[in-house]
Amino acid sequence: MQEIQHFKASQTTGFFITGTDTDVGKTHVAATIATLLSQQGLKVAPRKPIASGCIKQADGSLFNSDAERLKTGAQSNESIATISPYQFIPAVSPQTALEMAGKIVTTDDLVTACAVPNGHFQLVEGAGGFFSPLCSNGLNKDLATALKLPVILVVANRLGCLNHALLSIAAIQNSGLSLEAIIINDTEASDYNYANDLEKWCELPLYRHPFNG
Repeated sequence: MQEIQHFKASQTTGFFITGTDTDVGKTHVAATIATLLSQQGLKVAPRKPIASGCIKQADGSLFNSDAERLKTGAQSNESIATISPYQFIPAVSPQTALEMAGKIVTTDDLVTACAVPNGHFQLVEGAGGFFSPLCSNGLNKDLATALKLPVILVVANRLGCLNHALLSIAAIQNSGLSLEAIIINDTEASDYNYANDLEKWCELPLYRHPFNG
């Protein structure tokens, strides 16, 4: 299992980044990958098309920490509104946030929001796990399938992660999508890799993202 710093882009025009669950560090990993791809000479256009849990600021605008981290990681000049056009305050699933706001956003709307300029690498981050509700009529799976992008799966390094990883791997592959790599993310300081045996159960590129505080 290599460190994430050795990650390199394959012959593709983008990635869809998902996780085994919420709070596994998808944005942290996505921002790191955006930086690595930028260092490899790619123009990265990050997208977090829909986000909940945003913070309302004094001027009434919303602070979207995930989009800010993606923008910084990619060294992007695009606006936050372009990177993440659908933003909501409640820290619930985006689908629930839409219902609470009385709005409808479809998978097709999210596909449109994920469009990037010509010559740019499309780096799309979902919300929650692969089967988590993402919009009014679809899951993360539906957006990934519509975009037809190779998937990167983020797995939190904690007890039980092998089961979650293998279930997610099966779900992604059964959806007909290509699984580019699995990133084992240290969400806290730990010398033990709970996903170490994952190499025995899958033949996919594995990388570890160490905890950095």
